[in-house]
Amino acid sequence: MNCLFEISKEHITLPKSEIFSSLKAYEIDFNILESNDDVIILKVDATSKIIKNFSARLSYTNFVDEFLFSSLPSLKNIKKNSLYYKINLNGTIAIKYKNRSNKVDSQPIIKTLAGIYTKNRTVDLENPDIEIRVLITDKKVYVGLKIAEINKSQYEERKVQNRPFFSPISLHPKLARALVNISSIKEGEILLDPFCGTGGLLIEAGLIGAKIIGSDIEEKMINGCKKTLDFYKINNYKLFCSDIGNVNKFITKVDAIVTDLPYGKSTTTKGEKMDLLYERAFESMSKLIKEKRFAVIGLSDKKYIALGQKYFKLVETHKLKVHKSLERYFVVFEK
Repeated sequence: MNCLFEISKEHITLPKSEIFSSLKAYEIDFNILESNDDVIILKVDATSKIIKNFSARLSYTNFVDEFLFSSLPSLKNIKKNSLYYKINLNGTIAIKYKNRSNKVDSQPIIKTLAGIYTKNRTVDLENPDIEIRVLITDKKVYVGLKIAEINKSQYEERKVQNRPFFSPISLHPKLARALVNISSIKEGEILLDPFCGTGGLLIEAGLIGAKIIGSDIEEKMINGCKKTLDFYKINNYKLFCSDIGNVNKFITKVDAIVTDLPYGKSTTTKGEKMDLLYERAFESMSKLIKEKRFAVIGLSDKKYIALGQKYFKLVETHKLKVHKSLERYFVVFEK
């Protein structure tokens, strides 16, 4: 089956990494057919039902479709392809589109597709049995059958101000979910955040079915994190107050680590210099994670990537601005 992922353009590298890592977590084999800033097209060894279930964990993808065809944005090419790629499904139908181009007029394209695909069919724009998705870009038009629409509103609903306990430096839930996904954590496996703070990363890991463990050096953060996890009815968790150097006294090996290391004036480091704290953190985390598994770690400066490489193998780096004056590096390491 060929799948078309309509990725958001909120970040250059995160959407692709999230998809590939999540497929790995689901043990779905895939081959890349096309990849650009708008779409990822993959040949996947999975059914539509499996892909629909899998898609629910994504955050930087808008839609997942069964890929029909792509074409130059000319009506002649679009008509030729749509006549060849027929839909052998029964039921009501709708054609919906997203135009990401300022150069291509969408209406003639949709009219051409409608003339072929809705012929002798009942159109239902509200609740169709079959939804044809059309993504229009400067260079190509992509056409597919919708498998899943990712629920983006859930991430806005879980923003920090809507939680019973929060800190203004917490990550956006959409980013937190992507980082959890990039760790390739599977349902039922153990994910650790040794600097859990208010629990934003733990929430997202818990909601996709991971067993979660969080620690923090501040007791008030642990108490607040518990309130938050309970608020979202996440039950399979363990929390404890500990310095990073003592976490191994409380737990055994974990399947993934996802954490955002302390930074800035708002972060409590108990007076410890950042370089020393980061060194101790990397050393401790390298002892806590299983072999061949991934640690996704937020760093305040790219200079700390080399420090991480003393204990892990570097896989990839994602750079983004968290605030106007703050750049963060979310780095994937393998044990």
